[in-house]
Amino acid sequence: MGAIAAVAVAAVLVLTLPGGAQAFRCGSGLVKVGDTTGKVLIECGPPTYKEGAGTKTKEKSVKIAKDMPVERKTTRGASRKVQRWFYNCGEHDFLYILTFEGGVLTKEETQGYGKGKSDCEGAR
Repeated sequence: MGAIAAVAVAAVLVLTLPGGAQAFRCGSGLVKVGDTTGKVLIECGPPTYKEGAGTKTKEKSVKIAKDMPVERKTTRGASRKVQRWFYNCGEHDFLYILTFEGGVLTKEETQGYGKGKSDCEGAR
């Protein structure tokens, strides 16, 4: 009976986690979406590889109504630098890709297994 209760509690905990709540563990460090590049460097150390992925501009639309017809004016929002940091966590783990927009972690994903020695031991 105790085992069934433990499984039920574990299932409830998993189901109550927010969707998309991802975190990347590097050594004893843990980083998540919303963390800055500085925090990631402190927790995880430098990445195996960095690449610039351009800039991302959020478009804003403003409607201006002057009698008839209704005009629509589009203005540009702020541009943010996009970077992708790659962490090779070795042959027994994955290659992790962290995407930053404006210096803030926005996405964590994997791209197959890593190669050789792990670079995910945390800050050196």
